[in-house]
Amino acid sequence: MEPPSPIPVRRPVPLAGRIKAWLADHDPGGVDTTRALHLGVSFVIVILAGYATSSGFRLGMDVTFPMMAGCAALVMISFNPAASVKVEARTMARLFGLSVVFLALLTAVGPGEGAANNMVQKLLLIPLSFTALVLRRYGMDGQRAGLALIVVATVGTIIRPTRIEAALLLLAFCQGAMVAAAVRLSPWRPSAVHAFVETTLDLQTAVAGFLRELSEAVRQGQAFPEETADQLEALRGRIWSALANATAEDPGAHADFELLRVRFYRLRVAVQLLAGCVPQGAPNTPDWRHPFAAAADHIARRLESVDVSDVHAEERFERAVARLREVAFAPELPASARFALLRALTAFDRLSLLVTGIAAAELAPFPPPHADSEEAPPPPPRTIPFRVPGPDGKPMLSAPLKVALQGAVATAATTALDLVVQLDHAYWATMTVMFVIGNSVGETYMRVRYRTVGTLIGVGVGIGMFLALGEHIWLLAAFCMGAQMVALVTQKDRYDVASAAVGLSVVLGLHIISGLGPEGMVARIYETAIGAGIALVVSYVVLPVYLTEQVRPEVRRLLTRCRTAFSSWWPHSGERSSVAPLVQDVRLLGARLPQLGAESVFGHSAGDVANIVSTLDVLITYLALMEDVSHRLAAAGGKEEVMAVVEAARSRTLTGFEVVLGEAGAGSADAATPAVDAAVSTVLGLADDTAVKEVLPLVADYLAYSDAVLRPLRELRQALKDNTPWRKEDVIAAGAVAPSGRKG
Repeated sequence: MEPPSPIPVRRPVPLAGRIKAWLADHDPGGVDTTRALHLGVSFVIVILAGYATSSGFRLGMDVTFPMMAGCAALVMISFNPAASVKVEARTMARLFGLSVVFLALLTAVGPGEGAANNMVQKLLLIPLSFTALVLRRYGMDGQRAGLALIVVATVGTIIRPTRIEAALLLLAFCQGAMVAAAVRLSPWRPSAVHAFVETTLDLQTAVAGFLRELSEAVRQGQAFPEETADQLEALRGRIWSALANATAEDPGAHADFELLRVRFYRLRVAVQLLAGCVPQGAPNTPDWRHPFAAAADHIARRLESVDVSDVHAEERFERAVARLREVAFAPELPASARFALLRALTAFDRLSLLVTGIAAAELAPFPPPHADSEEAPPPPPRTIPFRVPGPDGKPMLSAPLKVALQGAVATAATTALDLVVQLDHAYWATMTVMFVIGNSVGETYMRVRYRTVGTLIGVGVGIGMFLALGEHIWLLAAFCMGAQMVALVTQKDRYDVASAAVGLSVVLGLHIISGLGPEGMVARIYETAIGAGIALVVSYVVLPVYLTEQVRPEVRRLLTRCRTAFSSWWPHSGERSSVAPLVQDVRLLGARLPQLGAESVFGHSAGDVANIVSTLDVLITYLALMEDVSHRLAAAGGKEEVMAVVEAARSRTLTGFEVVLGEAGAGSADAATPAVDAAVSTVLGLADDTAVKEVLPLVADYLAYSDAVLRPLRELRQALKDNTPWRKEDVIAAGAVAPSGRKG
């Protein structure tokens, strides 16, 4: 009996180490971190230049002039996602034009020159919120433009300038925009494409390490460490983030990026499948451990040195595989061990082919050169109309228009509350509404929760800084800039942290601009709560929008078509249908992702919708492989026992589809596993039969893919739940195989 393995002691990781690891996973290559540094540098330059301008021309705006210039830098960089220089320049031009038009309107209104004009500005917030939210029908570009409009309006409302001051603020905005453009569009920026390639190489190194540890565990007869598999799972999320940045930088090479990602995804899945092919509790004779370990070591060496061609190593690999093939049919081994080794044979063949393809891709230029006609960027997403067909075929209001009307109703409510109750700074409740209104009830709820808690934390930290630093305005300004930089890096994946950072920057900014004290800072909390509560109620009551109405039905239709195609293959008799046409439908679904709105700016939904599309692509890839194997099995024929194995695995897969479509319970697919195991034992009992022996590797291959296809189905089931917002971490956890102590 083996002694129990010692429980590893996990040492606490320092905060700096955790931050570094988080950035490595969520910002590979430092793309967004560089944007944050560019924002910080721009802040420093525009504040110094703005102060010098105000002092030199005696404008009397030593604080407000540089603050508006800083607002311009924030708009030009924070609401302009990392992409190529050309794309970012075009986005900057659109944001600049929209902001200048609004500031010109602010100059014409002149709220600081009379109570009537002040009332006009408050009332203008209602159509402003409608306009900012209805821009979401133009995709993410419209979403970012709307957010920029809200930020500029916020600063304009806080400053409350006279007409001449508003004109000078327009000049300050132009000054800040020019500085931000010069800093951000400079050549000192990391390559997102290079970061994506480096991330795939990190996964390649991790897979080689995985195989090394698997080889050692098999050779020594020890338990395989689960921590190694966890590292592969962590790298999976990193590749998603790197792929998004690389595609934004070079949209024309998206197909090449996706092809490389799929290769490494298959590599990761293949080694995890191989780990599941280690016989459990099998005797050591005949010797299957050393050929298994030798084959795994060979694949690891190839991954570590893809540019090295070693003929002798290839010969040793072939001998190890041949020996493993002999052992797989040895009657001394239990049936389960023999079948596990048969699956290992197909896994090693699959890994060898994958490594060959990866080596060819790494030795060639990447992305590969394309003709000019092929390098044209994809067409912009179709604008969502104001009215769309409903479930019953009748026209109904589109989601962006519903959300815009919600924003108008909510801002009208906060404005009316301001006129009736006369809050100290009622504009903050109105601005909170404009920031937290999401594209669905669930997203609005998440924003409300994070914005409220974040403001509470930010105000608390701000009060502490105010009491500790006193009147050191420039030091407070530095913390304010730092908070904005933190918000920029964390806004996609940690909206809670971003909300706290924004809350801190706002209260510090208000103190710098208007001398806001602790009492006013505390007022930001209940004003935020008022605005957030009104936004949530309106989102739930007035024309509610649910994400299920936008994406989930279409995903379920695709899954239904996948099930229909799968059920038509052998051993089913009749007309066959293929999954190949579904690939284009998945791509079209991915092309419409930006139309979902604000997910990639504030919440988690956009990243998880991208995960759904990616998982659908992987699912269809596995189904295509199973389609090929089923055709080969149909051509090879076989006994009834072989057909029974395939039928049992086929039934389990169909049950997996029923689970994800909500037609069966969560554990139904797992409950079908014993039937598969029983059919496998029956077939292995006939392994000496020549006809059975010839098709056993195909059967093993079919079963391997049958096991693998359950993972994307589990992930899709989690991602399609209606009762939780989509979170990448939850989807990965749902798809992960339950931990088990594997014995070599």
